[in-house]
Amino acid sequence: MLKIDRIDSSKGASRIVKYNGIAYFTGHSARPGFKTLKEQTAAVLARYDELFAQHGLKKENIIVMNAYLADIKMIDEFNEVYEAWIDGVYAPAGVAVEAKPMGENNLLELQFNVAYDESEEA
Repeated sequence: MLKIDRIDSSKGASRIVKYNGIAYFTGHSARPGFKTLKEQTAAVLARYDELFAQHGLKKENIIVMNAYLADIKMIDEFNEVYEAWIDGVYAPAGVAVEAKPMGENNLLELQFNVAYDESEEA
């Protein structure tokens, strides 16, 4: 039987699914109150920092990044914040596309897949 861990599950999705050394995150958007794409990007990345710490994951082990932007013309605003956060040293494979993020007034939905060492799990 496969060992698949589903974390913070609801009826239709899990916040994280861990399988075979990869943590697959659902997309995350900023909470209400952040107006600009830069603010929303910083807020979502701060939330990922919290989630990574909570689940023993490391930013340098991100293998895939998917960014869904309400307006692809705003990619430079996203990249400015994201590239400073990822620091370029461990840049993952990634894609940014124009799509309607979930939630009213959201300009961004961000999703990561992160490798982890299964032997380090408690």
